Amino acid sequence: MPETLRTSGKLSIAVAASRVLGLVREVLFAHLFGVGAIADAYQVAFRIPNLLRDLFAEGALSSAFVPTFLAALVGKAEDGAPDHEAAYRLGNLVLAGVLLATGSLSVLGFVFAEQVVWLIADGFEGSKLSPAAAAEKLRLAALLTRLMIPLLTVISVSAVWMGMLNAQKHYMAPAWAPAMFNVVSILAGAALLVIDPADATGIVVWSAATLGAGVVQAAVQLPALWRLGYRPIPRLRGLTSHPGVRRIVRLMAPAVIGLAAMNINVFVNTRFAANLGDGPIAQLSYAFRVFYLPIGVFSVALATVTTTRVSEDVAKQDMRAFAASAGEGVSAVWMLMTASTVGLVVLAEPVVRVLYFSFSDAEATATAMVLSAYVLGLLPYGLVKVLAPVFYGLDRPRLPLLASFAAVAVTIGFNAATYETYGAPGLALGTTIGALVNITVLRLGFRRAVGALPGVDLRQLAALLVANAVLGGVVFVAWYGVEQVIGQAGFGWSLRVAGLAVVIPIGFFTYVAILRALAYPGAALLWALPSKLWRRIRGGQR
Repeated sequence: MPETLRTSGKLSIAVAASRVLGLVREVLFAHLFGVGAIADAYQVAFRIPNLLRDLFAEGALSSAFVPTFLAALVGKAEDGAPDHEAAYRLGNLVLAGVLLATGSLSVLGFVFAEQVVWLIADGFEGSKLSPAAAAEKLRLAALLTRLMIPLLTVISVSAVWMGMLNAQKHYMAPAWAPAMFNVVSILAGAALLVIDPADATGIVVWSAATLGAGVVQAAVQLPALWRLGYRPIPRLRGLTSHPGVRRIVRLMAPAVIGLAAMNINVFVNTRFAANLGDGPIAQLSYAFRVFYLPIGVFSVALATVTTTRVSEDVAKQDMRAFAASAGEGVSAVWMLMTASTVGLVVLAEPVVRVLYFSFSDAEATATAMVLSAYVLGLLPYGLVKVLAPVFYGLDRPRLPLLASFAAVAVTIGFNAATYETYGAPGLALGTTIGALVNITVLRLGFRRAVGALPGVDLRQLAALLVANAVLGGVVFVAWYGVEQVIGQAGFGWSLRVAGLAVVIPIGFFTYVAILRALAYPGAALLWALPSKLWRRIRGGQR
């Protein structure tokens, strides 16, 4: 556990920077376009390439490509060294296949943009919108879709290069690449603040900048690969006959569905939310951005490290180490995600009011309710992120496939039955319930395929319960005091920022101190992390 946390901790710093910049990007977007028809149209249009990216690029492709690339790399060259030439040959074959497949999908998405938007958002023909308003919203979403659909190809190329770097344990360049995406978007947003065009023109500019940001995200990874000896030369010759490519395709087919639960659920939520009038789609997106921050910072980093380790363990046929690596990732997710859940449930509304400061009271309260429902799924989502890729390293993609089918079925059933009653918060809750089903099936499947999964035992679970109960109480009382000061002194936004800057560290140190006293694995390392970061900031020892 300490080694897993130490490695993923370095990665988490880069991922955290990206997620924080992503929040800045989202806040800037909210300030520019608010919660309404234009914001809804953009979220639907962006969701189309984003979903395909997660399914075919950063999701299925990464899960199938990393263990296959590692297997090619571990197969030694004649001098006993890793066979980089064979691995890079495989990488260029996959690059060519990705360009061909995603390029074709992008062309289809461009041609049939209106039909795709209608399929996702039901044409925005909800009972709360007039036919004319729905038609205008559909037209704008289709235009934005055409602008952003090439993102699928660009980010797929980025995913191939990311997998090659991660497989060689060069984590930092691919971890910083998404930060560059957000930096470009933020610069575009800042320009729009200065120029102040009409909303319809502004959203077109923002969408074009989103595509440019994707190009930057891919390009910044290439220098690191170049230094490792890789040259990006797509090769179609041998694409269909190479055993590594065949393995990737075989793994990807079920992986497309196996890793799709969260994204399909988001799509389903979009379709239901489109029938609730203007606002719910944007509320779900804004809340999801905050919800995904701890997943991105902690679970994605842990999943990246865990996937590389278990793939290496399988390539070496060391199943004992394989189970231990998977268990360490699971135990770390429990420690980090339970605290994130408790903290965000208590602080949902002040966090929303601070981040989305231009929202009205009603908009902030509505978004906070959606966020509270989402964060109940932090632990199961985090566990799925770490555990699902493990099965692809084992060449057992059917188990995540079964888990995703079950999760999607439960989510669709729950949302179809309740969305008119519970609105956007109910849609977020349905996604959480689906994640619980997903991780339950994965845990049962791991036991059948491998055996008992090392992780959180009863003593550690008791430590987590005690620490989280104290964390929730401390944060609740501390924030109640902040609210009393705000009520008397005014200056609500600035005092909320200052209050969160005080309350969150208090909660963190309280939680980690209790776990450290109760000897939870990795808690001592987490306790020392702030001081290490401070020494690095001051230019001290590394």
